[in-house]
Amino acid sequence: MTMIGSRIYMFYTAYNGENPPRVAVSFISVGNFLKRKWHWSKPVLITPPEFDNKDAFLFPKGFDGKYICVHRLGNCIDYDFCSSLNFKGNVWLEEHRWIERRKGWWDSEKVGAAAPPIKTREGWVMLYHGMSEDGVYRVGAVLLDLKNPVKILARTIYPIFEPEAQYEREGQMPNVVFPCGNVLLGGELYVYYGGGDSVVGVATVKIKELVKILKLCQF
Repeated sequence: MTMIGSRIYMFYTAYNGENPPRVAVSFISVGNFLKRKWHWSKPVLITPPEFDNKDAFLFPKGFDGKYICVHRLGNCIDYDFCSSLNFKGNVWLEEHRWIERRKGWWDSEKVGAAAPPIKTREGWVMLYHGMSEDGVYRVGAVLLDLKNPVKILARTIYPIFEPEAQYEREGQMPNVVFPCGNVLLGGELYVYYGGGDSVVGVATVKIKELVKILKLCQF
């Protein structure tokens, strides 16, 4: 979920069990959300019906009058610019290949964005998951330019988080840590993730330490 102005936008994977998963969006007013009055807008599908698409979210702010929607068509992370947040009709996200897989690395098979990025003085910090050829899901991060966030400044060489606990190495899908949200409280980044596709966990990291690691990996 991303808050912009007086609305909270939720991007999610919509799947009917038959057709390819698609990205849908719904929004709610901040006031209703805080009052727990769940008056969400009617969901709108924003990716074409014939393509598998997921791992989507909205960037926390606009840039030059446009908004960045991050999603995943295929096995790499994509983005698209949206001129309006009133998703109506056939407003479908287009593919702009962005963060690619790295052959022979821990993120060689699939990569997908985890959650809206965190703004720091050095740039936007965005987490992503990566799957290796042996089916293990791990977590990495990228550092994005403050003014032009589609410009990647750095990318972690090694994973910053991987399956270690029993509930991460076992489950419906073994050897999986799959983050789907993060919250910055003070200087601590709380990362909420699925473990083994069976439980929900939370891991923490100091944002300054993560930025320090990313700066060592700058291109």
